[in-house]
Amino acid sequence: MTETNNILPDWIKRQATLGPNVKVDGQQTDDNSFWYLLTVCCPLIFESYAIILHPYWINWKAKDLITSGLTLTEDQLDNKDFKRISWTDFFRIFDYEFNLKTANQTQEKIRQQLLNSGTKKTDWPVYIWFSGEGNCETEELKFIFSKIADQEVNFYYCLLKTQKWEEEKIFKGKLSEFEKLSLNSELRENPTAIYPDDKSWCIVSDYDLPFTYVGGTKELIDSLTTNRNFDIYEIEPIFKEQLEKNTSH
Repeated sequence: MTETNNILPDWIKRQATLGPNVKVDGQQTDDNSFWYLLTVCCPLIFESYAIILHPYWINWKAKDLITSGLTLTEDQLDNKDFKRISWTDFFRIFDYEFNLKTANQTQEKIRQQLLNSGTKKTDWPVYIWFSGEGNCETEELKFIFSKIADQEVNFYYCLLKTQKWEEEKIFKGKLSEFEKLSLNSELRENPTAIYPDDKSWCIVSDYDLPFTYVGGTKELIDSLTTNRNFDIYEIEPIFKEQLEKNTSH
């Protein structure tokens, strides 16, 4: 694993760096956010695409204690007791059915429901963590890597993913070397983007979003979305990038 010149190639630079840097030919709404942001966050140069919904987390021990009448603060909870839960199972707790087309609106309904359930409208159940923003979980990344032949790729970390927040970093190495990056004290969490030089696929996690996009061949995307152990779903672009108008006379 070696650090490179830390310069993103043009084909992924605008999507991976802090932005947004891509203008979309259309308006973003609650209904189309997943599709709108696909155009913003992933280069539309691939045969197929997928969205990875980052898991929710619940501390079931704390939930049971609080339900029984005990008062617990966040400081009293052990992070190790939080267990991941899929969007489908999380929605069912609140009597909602999961559907990718309505998932964004549903999670917002649940968010508001939880905020309004406390004694104050700003209260939040200490036993629930919403999906982490800007960080694809290691389990999901390893699953994706298992569907790709081990190859040399680039692991890109945006400014906010480095400890000093001063410069971007890119490391080049084999997919099988991924875990070595977790030992690097200069880095925070998982990469913002992962991509090979041949542009055959990419993974991009925008720092503000609770989901990650994958672009690649139809074969790769099919191999990811047919596995129900993770919230990975095929998503087709419905927006195009807005081309810059020529203002010259």
